[in-house]
Amino acid sequence: MKGHWVLLAALLAGCSSPAGEAPPESRQAVARNADATVAEPMPPTPRVRVETPLMLAPDGLLLADHAGRMQLLPFGTERIKAESAVAIIVGTPVTRGSSSECGAGTVDYSNLRDGHTTRRDGLQMTFQDDKFVGWTINAPDSPLKTAEGIGIGSTRQQLDAAYKVDVEDSSLGLLFSTGTLVGLLDQDGIEGLVTDIWAGTVCLID
Repeated sequence: MKGHWVLLAALLAGCSSPAGEAPPESRQAVARNADATVAEPMPPTPRVRVETPLMLAPDGLLLADHAGRMQLLPFGTERIKAESAVAIIVGTPVTRGSSSECGAGTVDYSNLRDGHTTRRDGLQMTFQDDKFVGWTINAPDSPLKTAEGIGIGSTRQQLDAAYKVDVEDSSLGLLFSTGTLVGLLDQDGIEGLVTDIWAGTVCLID
């Protein structure tokens, strides 16, 4: 009988795992989890390129986001955030300055350029109390336009087709306005061309 007990104990010892060692199935599960933990990171999603990544708006600027969707950068945005958002698309500011001779009080400004060429887009962003409050464009070759396709060089006929506008003589010249979008024409009549456009609080010295 004693021999049978010794044999049974030996068999049991051969079937059990060493103390502290996980069974093969557990070791495989741990290995699979470890592989999942150290998996290669996903590559960054490239920025979607759009034909017109920046548009002029009466209440701010329309910018294309990472996925190519147009999002409003509204007036009231903190200056550092507004400049950074626009710089991704049109480049960093060429010059910064400040003017105390404005009807609205002291206005700070940043003139921006095209980020891919040496051409200036004529976009000037204006700020008060470190907040984005307005924009203006007046460069003759600026490609910037509103969502309705109006920009520098647009004709009075195109302007009337896109908006209901009021036109009047002013100390600045022939002034047109449609809501909070304002600008100048070089002459009256359907042959007139847009020379300046602005919105929000800007500094214009007549």
